[in-house]
Amino acid sequence: MRLASISLSALLVLSASLWVIAQAPDHPDPPPPAHPDQPGEQDRPERPRWHRDHSRPMDAQQVREAIEVLRQIDPEKAEQLAQHVDENPERVGIALRNSFPNLGRFMAMSRYDPDGFELRIKDLALSRQSQLSARRLHEAQRAGDDELAAAELSVMEGIVADHFDIRQQIREHELMKLEHQIEVLRDQLQERTDDRDQLIEERLEELVSQDEDARW
Repeated sequence: MRLASISLSALLVLSASLWVIAQAPDHPDPPPPAHPDQPGEQDRPERPRWHRDHSRPMDAQQVREAIEVLRQIDPEKAEQLAQHVDENPERVGIALRNSFPNLGRFMAMSRYDPDGFELRIKDLALSRQSQLSARRLHEAQRAGDDELAAAELSVMEGIVADHFDIRQQIREHELMKLEHQIEVLRDQLQERTDDRDQLIEERLEELVSQDEDARW
């Protein structure tokens, strides 16, 4: 079926002009470790299976969730894709996976690290703004318009300064998460130290009862 405002074939090659999505988080930080004696899986948000199972098509709901995240990164392209979800969600899902290979990481971040997600979105926006400003500067220089070039350079300096500040906030946010994880691990270590005799006794009982599935 042919789509009205943009063809499916066009959806599948959107990545050629969407360089901004390639700047995904360097490593989407995992949720804090669960207690070793308590899995805690029920407390963790389900992470999108974006990269793990490409053979399984995305259903309409999953596609809509992906588009809502994309809307915060590239509103125009998200709106183009949203117009066709009801008509052919499977093909729109394929377009999303092919054209935005890192979107799954942003989807995961939006769930388990919303503050970090917001910072990354600002990072992407400022990165795009700086690239566009640099392009305008180069065009002014090629045209020999020194006044316009000087004005654009001033604009670029403000963007780069804001971008630096956001990058610093990202690093500070990541450091705070690491410090929290270390604190959690220290507490767990102390708990096990305090419960040493009891844990040893429980392990002995497990071995005697041949309960090999029990965790040590």
